[in-house]
Amino acid sequence: MSISKNITFNMPQMALEAISENWLFKEIGDAHWDLICDGLNTRSFDLKNDTGDRLYATFVRIKIECNATLKSFKENEQAVLMGDINRFGNSMYFSNVHLDAGKKSIRANLMTTFSIRNKTDNTKLAKSEPADVVNQVATLTGLPQIGSEYRLLKKGILKEIIHGDYHFKVKEDQIFETVYELNPYYDLNGVNLLYFAAYPIINDVCEAKYFNQKFKDQRWEQTYYTAYKDIFYYANCNIEENIIYRMHDCEKISDDAYKISSSLIRESDNVTIAKLFTVKSKKHA
Repeated sequence: MSISKNITFNMPQMALEAISENWLFKEIGDAHWDLICDGLNTRSFDLKNDTGDRLYATFVRIKIECNATLKSFKENEQAVLMGDINRFGNSMYFSNVHLDAGKKSIRANLMTTFSIRNKTDNTKLAKSEPADVVNQVATLTGLPQIGSEYRLLKKGILKEIIHGDYHFKVKEDQIFETVYELNPYYDLNGVNLLYFAAYPIINDVCEAKYFNQKFKDQRWEQTYYTAYKDIFYYANCNIEENIIYRMHDCEKISDDAYKISSSLIRESDNVTIAKLFTVKSKKHA
């Protein structure tokens, strides 16, 4: 299964004179959803398991990489979004989504599993899989690296995330911590789950607190932009929850870039809901 569409970067797609990271995650997530629904020939609302419970494609890992930064993409530029999808078994789906604007590009890898939702408690999502569908999504013969790394990190076995020249040590100690109060009008999705596209933004808001305290002469948000981000999603939370942000590691890897490891934790029970590995740079194409 594949998808292709044209996009123009107008104001709704922009933020801080760059591509909006929130918009970007929503757009590639929507492409992933469309690929799943096309492959199952079913509307998202009608996806159900064998007991009739509605299924949700729950993101468990999203990795994006720019050949420069999000700042490189300009207002009114035109781009092409293309993507394809495969699956491992009946529940795990993997898509590759490319966003190209001339020589500038973003490569995204997305992984989902299917879950059913407890109507009163978002902390109790349960895995499931579709029933009574003809699945036309191509099957992989083995679990791809993006999936095996997810399993190993969740089990605490994987101690380093490596992508090209980026090497992130998996650490538990912290150099900075702050609390984020959920904004229900922005952070929750249509079924009152913490939206997958909100996780990176919550991370960035809290990350900026650290750097704006450190750099008094510049705003982090207007100087350094995402070049790479890898998010491991572990859990969700309820509307009344606060999120603890912990920065585990921050390394200056060049005169223009920082490498950052962080986590998002539910304040009520200290459960990690996501781990994030980020490179921010002030280099722009």
